[in-house]
Amino acid sequence: MDQEHRAAMSQSSTVQLLLWFIFIVSVLTVAARLGTKYALTRKLGWDDYIMLAAQIAYLAQCISISIGVADDLGVPADEISDTAIDNFLKAEYASIVFYIISLALIKCSISAFIRQLSRSTTHRRLDWALQGTIGLWVLTSVLVSLFQCALPTPWDYFHGVGCVDRRAWWTYVAILNILTDIFTVALYAFIIGRLQIPRSKNLSFYRFSLVVGVSAAQLAVFLELFSYSNPTGSLWIPIILNQTTLVISTITACAPYLRPFMESLESNVNRVESIHGSEEELSGNRNGASAYGLENTVSSVACSYRASR
Repeated sequence: MDQEHRAAMSQSSTVQLLLWFIFIVSVLTVAARLGTKYALTRKLGWDDYIMLAAQIAYLAQCISISIGVADDLGVPADEISDTAIDNFLKAEYASIVFYIISLALIKCSISAFIRQLSRSTTHRRLDWALQGTIGLWVLTSVLVSLFQCALPTPWDYFHGVGCVDRRAWWTYVAILNILTDIFTVALYAFIIGRLQIPRSKNLSFYRFSLVVGVSAAQLAVFLELFSYSNPTGSLWIPIILNQTTLVISTITACAPYLRPFMESLESNVNRVESIHGSEEELSGNRNGASAYGLENTVSSVACSYRASR
């Protein structure tokens, strides 16, 4: 028994480490996005503020999960007290709500970015349809999540009565998540195809494919591996997949703004390796490379905007 509990504690520690590492990657990605955009335009847009709100919801989700997995993740449910199970289920209950909200806000941030690319009425109507679909998805998903079991213990699907079919509910959440991602890719492809914007300057389609792939894996794992009779012992894989979905979605949303940042870094490294001279010369070339990269990006964005008018 002691050996099993030590193994469970090790699993909890591993999940905690991965949980916060993935969150820090997400925070650094958003920080790089905001810093790069502010350097380019000296202001932030609605898509940036929505992304910040998504990170706040993401933080709340991480805190909830961290509390829930502190001691009992990996321990079979029949070996811990009802109070411990109840605390675990409460933490999971809160984390799922924040997970859906964070994911929806990331999608809205991407939608707000897409809307900036074109003033076409058709494009904007399609974008409003995308936002309406996202809004309907998050509203219905959160409401069902909040009232998944009968009051006064809506979080307790382990002991509770009158609970919804969680597999059917999670299938709905995951499939709508995938469909909205596909809708986003299709809308983006339609806009850049009409405006003839170079794809190298825009969102990478393979990132969206990765998000869809992780979401599909998330659904498959939940349907096949999650055990309602042993939630504390089988939840660690869905937890990691949830975090992976959030961080990849964040990176995808931030990718257009990270490109000039990465190109500037690459240019600086190349110049440092190739230029031999004083520290003043190296510093001047670094600044010149950065400015050149940022000016190129500003020009490409401006051309895209003029083309859309």
